Amino acid sequence: MPTASPQRRLDRLRVVVTRPAHQAEHLCQLIEQAGGTAIRLPVIEIVTPTNPQIAQNKLSQLKKFSLAIFTSVNAVEWLFRIAPASFNWPSEITVAAIGKRTASALKAHRINVNIVPDQGFNSESLLSSHAMNALSGQQVVILKGEGGRPLLAETLQQRGASVETIDLYQRKKPNEGLRNIQQAGKSGSIDLFIVTSNEGLQNLFEMATANERAWLLNTALAVISERTAQLAKTLGFSHPPVVAGEASDEGLLNCVEQWYAGRFRRGIQRGDEHGR
Repeated sequence: MPTASPQRRLDRLRVVVTRPAHQAEHLCQLIEQAGGTAIRLPVIEIVTPTNPQIAQNKLSQLKKFSLAIFTSVNAVEWLFRIAPASFNWPSEITVAAIGKRTASALKAHRINVNIVPDQGFNSESLLSSHAMNALSGQQVVILKGEGGRPLLAETLQQRGASVETIDLYQRKKPNEGLRNIQQAGKSGSIDLFIVTSNEGLQNLFEMATANERAWLLNTALAVISERTAQLAKTLGFSHPPVVAGEASDEGLLNCVEQWYAGRFRRGIQRGDEHGR
């Protein structure tokens, strides 16, 4: 097969992007610019928290904290949806972001970021930062979505900090299933699902009916962490997921490009792989 031009390096590849609708478009555009087809299937919906009044009350007391930790881009965006119109971020608070995308979102809202991991984008990466080891006696607030991993709060408490949380949004599993996606696959083959969190992968699995599940588990995955790759193995996916080197749209695109190029290096053609 002739080598694709740089502009068409994903020629004929059909990718399902499972990010929430408001976060998927840039990645979809990158895939399409590279010649692929991006099919949108949000597996997480981001909505107003169960009790926004509690969040608003806590936001009015931010000045008592010495450190504020943002755990996601959604936490940044929903801060300004939940907060009253008169809200101003207290500039004296030290701000930590769980990863570079979250830091960029904060800077876009003119909030200075003091702490961000050099590598990684999860609680473990942030906790390994030197600044996270000198918080004894400090008041810390974590701005986050409802639920989620307790590791960050629990570890900071063990290190002597007083920790509170503010739930700025909640995540929900969409009601729709995979029927339309599977039908699209029958007409043109779905090559790959991109999944960017454990919760998203679990939702994708649960959204599939019994008849759809065998098909889903035999489709390739691209993920952004080894934790999600391990969950895929636990759920029964047939192919080991390809893991992006960094948690960015560009990192995911590069990961997909390398995976797709590898198929041709191994002599695997799309028609062979899908029995056509």
